[in-house]
Amino acid sequence: MRSGLKRNWAGFAVGGLLGAWVLGCGGSTTEGLESLEQGTAPPASVSVDLSSVDLRTRLESIAGLTVLTDVEVNGFRFFTMDYEQPVDHLRPWGTRFQQRVTLMHRSETAPMVLDTEGTAIFEEPIPAEPTDLLQGNQLTVEHRFYGASKPADMDWRKLTMWQAAADAHRLVEAFKPLYGGRWLSTGVFKGGTAALAHRFYFPNDVHATVTYSAQHNRGLHDARHGRFILTKVGDAACRQQLASLQYAALTRRDELLPFMDGYDAQGFTFNTLGKDRAFEFAVIEVPFIFWQYYGMAGTCEGLPSPEASAEELFAFFSYVSTLEFTFSDQALEESAPLYYQGATQLGGPGYPEVHLRPLLRYAGEHLPTRFPPTGVRKQYEPWTVGLLEAWTRFEAKRVLLVYGDLSPWSASAFSTTTGNDAYRVIADDSIGFFGTLSALPEPQRSFLLGRLSEWADAPVQLPTGMDALRRRESSDARMKAYRAR
Repeated sequence: MRSGLKRNWAGFAVGGLLGAWVLGCGGSTTEGLESLEQGTAPPASVSVDLSSVDLRTRLESIAGLTVLTDVEVNGFRFFTMDYEQPVDHLRPWGTRFQQRVTLMHRSETAPMVLDTEGTAIFEEPIPAEPTDLLQGNQLTVEHRFYGASKPADMDWRKLTMWQAAADAHRLVEAFKPLYGGRWLSTGVFKGGTAALAHRFYFPNDVHATVTYSAQHNRGLHDARHGRFILTKVGDAACRQQLASLQYAALTRRDELLPFMDGYDAQGFTFNTLGKDRAFEFAVIEVPFIFWQYYGMAGTCEGLPSPEASAEELFAFFSYVSTLEFTFSDQALEESAPLYYQGATQLGGPGYPEVHLRPLLRYAGEHLPTRFPPTGVRKQYEPWTVGLLEAWTRFEAKRVLLVYGDLSPWSASAFSTTTGNDAYRVIADDSIGFFGTLSALPEPQRSFLLGRLSEWADAPVQLPTGMDALRRRESSDARMKAYRAR
């Protein structure tokens, strides 16, 4: 139990337009717009017929791939692997690093779902919803510079959307000879944005893309999220209760701050931000995180009262914000790639502060540029996500964007054009996570699952009986895994 405190509360989204955007924003967009050349494609595998050879042997024949584990679990043959990637795909002869990937194998003829993670990978075999619905295979890719996929020399300039998309491109080229079925891609939150970027830069790698709550920011502090959290999400009483809890925590700051000392014994330090600033940032973030992860019920039933004890109030904010795993020195060092991407290309969500301004000591400081890595040049490029936004809205084909009306990310959801066989759904009473497609009302569900089936050239299998229970457990496990990262 984090910080040893008792917690007794419960429950718990181009053509000319693209060119115009570039000219309007300035800067260069040459990175990645040319095709990969001069050896950036993976080296060819051995030229012998391996169709009757065991899968592990076939995998080990892929140049640069190392199989680490091979187990049978949950109806899959599950492999954990490392794949050698160039740190700079425009200079493939240079430094390389090992990128962590996992493979959930059902059949070489079943559809393949490429699951692009936005940060570290799940070490457990947790299928994405498209994988489950299609009874397909899944190749999950850890994002470069996260988890086990860190180069020895962290050249931050190579942590870009295009470089990450090129990682996925090389993996697709390496694995396609083994899997002849249709390829689709998916991703959740920042991983959904990575899936869209991969399609933007390499449109022929996969046939279709399904994302869940894909993150989208305009600028370093996107005000759309704050307006949504303060005026639209859930019901008014719930919004007010969360705001009242924030007000109480900041008003009673001197009572709550001593509980920060409980992290000392656990080995967490707060030298980068200081305990007072870290506490304030956590309080500011809580409504966003609450709706992103815990807003399924759409109400605040079971939350503590603003008059609750200091211990109970601190426990609530600590739990929802995962304070020690978000703002401690150890957490900030681990999350430096996330903040770097936010400061340079992806921007940041707009955590609302206006209602708390009189109580804030560090107003306006909660920006991606405020966090590590330190001593590194960070220049925000608005055109990068701008190009992706324009492509998704006007050019993207065979794309399904899944959001929930309780998720802050629905306030900044990417858009699509139905004439391109591309769709966006914002599900009612949902956070737009695993299981959202299966839970849609008719006829919306049948239509969208029909499009998924056609894109994958495979039938969709909705869960029933014990299978439904197993998928519910997969959903819970996936949510816990996201919260733990």
